[in-house]
Amino acid sequence: MTPGRRALFRNLTVEASPSRLRDIRRFIEDIAADATLDAERTFDLKVAVSEACANAVEHSGCHCTPLSVTARVAGDHLEIEVLDTGGFHLPSALDHNTRNHRGLGLPLMVALMDEVRITRLPQGGTKVILRLRLH
Repeated sequence: MTPGRRALFRNLTVEASPSRLRDIRRFIEDIAADATLDAERTFDLKVAVSEACANAVEHSGCHCTPLSVTARVAGDHLEIEVLDTGGFHLPSALDHNTRNHRGLGLPLMVALMDEVRITRLPQGGTKVILRLRLH
């Protein structure tokens, strides 16, 4: 951890429902404030996390399943982990032609974050790691 930077570790677990996305955005605003992100980086983080969580909600299969968002400072990065029990698939060219306005979440996450990792979990579900360098 960078000298002078305090440790940060927080978790929020909610049901995978569109109605809980507002709670997740508030959680991310609080994390961004604690990590002393400026307004632009806070906005980028909120958009990227919102996209990851919206994908998780869409693909979870049931609103009764948990959606977990964990924030931690790892070295000189803020790392957000989004964990769900749903499925994930990369959009194909065919999907793009049939969905028109859909499929922008992953490109947005990649454009706004310094690192994006997506992992299918062996027990089912998906883990998305979003990393943002702290200045």
